[in-house]
Amino acid sequence: MKGKIITQKLDALVVKTPPVVKTPLVAETEPFQQQKALANSLTQKTPAQAKVSLYVSQGSNVTVANILTTALPKLTDRLNQKISNEYITVANKSGLTLSPQDWSKLQTPIRTTLIKRNQVSTKGVSGMAPFLVTIFCWLGSLIASLLNWRDHSKHEKKRRDGRLSLTGVTSQLISGVAIVTAIAVSVYFFTKVCYAVPIHDPQQFLLLIGGISFVFYLLQSAVLDLLGLKGWPLLLIIWIGSMAVITFIPQMLSPFYHNYVYDLTPIRFAYDLILNQMYITDASLTGSSMLNLLYIGIASIAVMYGSPSLRGIKKTKSRRASVFNSIKIF
Repeated sequence: MKGKIITQKLDALVVKTPPVVKTPLVAETEPFQQQKALANSLTQKTPAQAKVSLYVSQGSNVTVANILTTALPKLTDRLNQKISNEYITVANKSGLTLSPQDWSKLQTPIRTTLIKRNQVSTKGVSGMAPFLVTIFCWLGSLIASLLNWRDHSKHEKKRRDGRLSLTGVTSQLISGVAIVTAIAVSVYFFTKVCYAVPIHDPQQFLLLIGGISFVFYLLQSAVLDLLGLKGWPLLLIIWIGSMAVITFIPQMLSPFYHNYVYDLTPIRFAYDLILNQMYITDASLTGSSMLNLLYIGIASIAVMYGSPSLRGIKKTKSRRASVFNSIKIF
């Protein structure tokens, strides 16, 4: 457009110049020739539309991806309209004569291409499959850990305070492996068979679900071994407080959740791993989320084996205080 405007102005200048002086004073001057050369170089280039590629990953967050799929093209359409109006305004002010093809190009200076990555199947429970699987893992391990702890507590004969012995904790761990295996198979059955959600690697899915459920089981068993039923409300607080973390993207969370809950809750780490396994193509499962769950599991086992000693120390201290008070009264 710039080259055509320059050419049109130069031609108009030549036409307006009197015949007597137009050749020696205008067309042959150095500035005129420079502008003519610039116009020729600009008009020789074939104008092409600018290209904008929009990449939307459905697997990362289906809800946000659906919003962006509609919002981003509208944004580029507005940008297209703004640039087109500027071009047309310049052309009209300059009185530029353009061909129909040129006017068509001015209408859409930017060509937008929307590319969807990690597409979610229509059978993917509307993109809620990772969320639901995480919920099932947590609920299954929550109920199983409570029932298993109560069963071990009732049959614990080596301690009189109702706490588990080291042998009982070991039995709790061994039975937990069988429990989480049943949870993983059940989750796979409901996900793959009942809801027909595509799972590209069933073996990896089963191992991942089993590992995540086992970490949840260890965490909840550690709280129960250490605090007993008094720790049950704490588990519910963790459960309820973590729901918002996997319901919204980090940018939509409040400062408190984003700074103090998002980076700490085990549910978020589990959700990230399940999301990557189900929806993100070629995603690695050996990142920070896996390490964080591993650390939580190791710490939970340490608390489980340390709970009998901690309870024993507390009970010894209470006995000493009681003996001391009796002697003092006497």
